[in-house]
Amino acid sequence: MQRPQFIAFFVAILAVILLYFGFRTKPVTFDQIEQTREASATTTDVNTLIAEARRDLNSSQAGQIIALEQTLDSETPDAETLKALSSTWYDLGYGAIAGHYAAEVAEMEMTASAWNIAGSTFSLALQQSEDEKIRAYCLENGVSAFEKAISLEPGQIQHRLNLALLYTEMPPQDNPMKGILMLVNLNKEYPDEPTILFQLGRLAIQTGQIEKAVERLRQAASLQPENRDTWCLLAQAEEAAGHMTEAKAAHEKCERKNNL
Repeated sequence: MQRPQFIAFFVAILAVILLYFGFRTKPVTFDQIEQTREASATTTDVNTLIAEARRDLNSSQAGQIIALEQTLDSETPDAETLKALSSTWYDLGYGAIAGHYAAEVAEMEMTASAWNIAGSTFSLALQQSEDEKIRAYCLENGVSAFEKAISLEPGQIQHRLNLALLYTEMPPQDNPMKGILMLVNLNKEYPDEPTILFQLGRLAIQTGQIEKAVERLRQAASLQPENRDTWCLLAQAEEAAGHMTEAKAAHEKCERKNNL
C-alpha cells in the first residue's frame, strides 16, 4: 500500500472509531433531558400566566387590575388588597391567578380556612381549564394548599375530602386511583359522613357502577335528607339502574327541595 493510501486508510479508520466511541448519537443523560423537556412543557408559573392574561384583557379589565396593584405595597402587602386581586382575577376568568393571590393571603394569615380557600380556588380553576399546563400548575399548588390546611386542622374532614377530590380531577400518572382510594379510606374511617358518600356516589355514576352509586346515595340521603343535591343525583342513579318507582320518589324530593 502506498504511503498516501495508507494515510487515507488510517484517517478513515480513526474517523469511524471517533464516531462510534467519541460521539454518542444518544447521550448518557438523554432520559434526563427528555424528562426535563417534558416537565417544562407541562408546567407553568404565575408570572407567565399573568403576562399571558394581560394580553387578553380589555382596557377596563386591565384598569381594574392596575388600580389594585398600585395600592399594593410589594414589601408589606395587605391581605385585603390580595383578596381583592384574587376575587377580581377570578371574576375575569383567570382562576389559576386568583389561586396564587389566595395562597399569598394564606401565607400571611396561616389559617386552615385561608389555605382551604386557596386550595378550592385552584381546584375550581383546574376543573374549568382545558390547558394542561394550567391544570398541572393548579394541581401542584392546590395539593400544597390543602395539605397545609390539613396540617393545621388534621381533624377537619372537609380538607381531606377536598384533597382527594382534587386528585380525582387530575389523577397522577403513576397512581391513577389515588383520589378514589383516598375517598374509600375516608369512607372507612367515617362510614356515616354524607358528604363522602355523596362524592363516592357521584364518581360511581361516572364510572358506570350504578348499583354502587344507588347504595351510597341512598345512604347519604337517609343521613342528610335536607340535601337537595343528594336527592337529585339519587334520582339519576335510580333511573339509570331501572328503579323507576324509586327514581320518581327521589325526583319529587329533589323538586320539592328546589322549590323551598
